[in-house]
Amino acid sequence: MKKHLIQTIALVTAMLIIPQAQAAEQEEMVPQAHGDVQDGTMPGEVKEEVNTNDPTAAAISASFGWEFYNWHSDKISSGETRPQGNDNNFNVRFVIPLAAGTFGPWPIINRFTFANVEAQGGTSGSGNAEFISLFVPWKWETGKIGIGPAINLPADDKQFGADVWRYGLSAVFLENSFEGRLMWGALLRQVWGQTDANSDSVIASAFVFQPIAVYQFDKGWYISNGESPIAYHWQDKEYLVPLGFRLGKTIGDDKGGTWNVYGEYRTNVVYKDWNGAAASDIIRINASYTFGN
Repeated sequence: MKKHLIQTIALVTAMLIIPQAQAAEQEEMVPQAHGDVQDGTMPGEVKEEVNTNDPTAAAISASFGWEFYNWHSDKISSGETRPQGNDNNFNVRFVIPLAAGTFGPWPIINRFTFANVEAQGGTSGSGNAEFISLFVPWKWETGKIGIGPAINLPADDKQFGADVWRYGLSAVFLENSFEGRLMWGALLRQVWGQTDANSDSVIASAFVFQPIAVYQFDKGWYISNGESPIAYHWQDKEYLVPLGFRLGKTIGDDKGGTWNVYGEYRTNVVYKDWNGAAASDIIRINASYTFGN
């Protein structure tokens, strides 16, 4: 776990030394994927809310979340009882943008997620940290498309996740409707890795399609489908489909930054043919802070 913490701190520190002026420049050059029109006709409150809920927003942010799980214990296709997952995890996510021109002609959104996982019984360790870097070559007044590499760092042990490196691609599509009150789209990820650290066999991990839908109300309140990624297992040709609901609120401060706090509930509605662990209940509490420029 110490090794992965050191890697996390080094990576985040390296990205944070980018001058704040570059982030401010990007804010000017790239319309935010939340209906941020250039003529200033959009109410500031709506603009602020969508920005903090955009998983690839062009603003520096830090997020801290805690998830708790209950697991289905039915029979799987082999006749055995479905394996159980971990008890809970605490995760940290940093989003750090680079302005167009820093490493090429397009803006780049870097997102790093780290999780400390607690297994049933109390043992804990680092889960699979994930780094994605999205280049944004297509952008318009109300949305954007980004694509880039994805890297999964190995977990401390197999009980906390895959204990091998995995590499692949990620992509995002985001659009805003109803004058910016509804943000919708999808985040996609596909990685490949060795089945075992001592083997040369490389397989495709599950394909992840994460739909995004956020609708904003007045005074900073919003609802969302939450962090509900749909997984497709290439080898078994089966799906794991969650359904989630999130209620949250954004709160601006006198420094120009925005807090985003929310509670979320998820369950898996399609899981019977999935041979791995499948959660029956997931509760997530989260707080994030988006820095003002």
